[in-house]
Amino acid sequence: MQAAKLFTSRDGYTTGHIYIPEEDHRLSAIAFDNQYYSFFRVLNDPAKALGILMKLTARGDQVALTPTSRGYALWVHEPDALPALPVGSTPRVLPPIFGPADCWVMSDRQPGYRTCSLRVPDLRDAVPGLTNEQKLYSLYRRESSPDAAIRLAARLTQRGDESILLVSTAGYAICIYEPGATLVVP
Repeated sequence: MQAAKLFTSRDGYTTGHIYIPEEDHRLSAIAFDNQYYSFFRVLNDPAKALGILMKLTARGDQVALTPTSRGYALWVHEPDALPALPVGSTPRVLPPIFGPADCWVMSDRQPGYRTCSLRVPDLRDAVPGLTNEQKLYSLYRRESSPDAAIRLAARLTQRGDESILLVSTAGYAICIYEPGATLVVP
């Protein structure tokens, strides 16, 4: 499973076109972290966008999700991409745009993760969270709307917080990585 990159606005990436070895025509793309992502699909239903994002990351693709006027656009990482330049133009240097922190979008049946209680240094009481036995994530908020969950997770990752967006039949949970947390043993 790969982490996704969620964006809140166009400020976090540049747009353009690329060529990839398997294609003989140029593709629409975004760029950030000196990497290119080709356009995959736009979906107006945020729940469907999350579903396809989870399928893509489960098969190992690195995916970015951006808001559009028609919903959400999905972009897939193209490691062998080259920028598509008009004939006679000089190569454009990508500005140093750094993408958001990682967001792990997963279902509540994701193997390797389990619910837990943890202590966070700046909180007095134990809080609910998730663990994969290597990292601890505290529950930040639950949302019933997929759109609100995406926007909140994107805001958190834009500010640098690694997060999990947990998708379940009961709704959506957004969890934040807590590097100083400790597991509460029952």
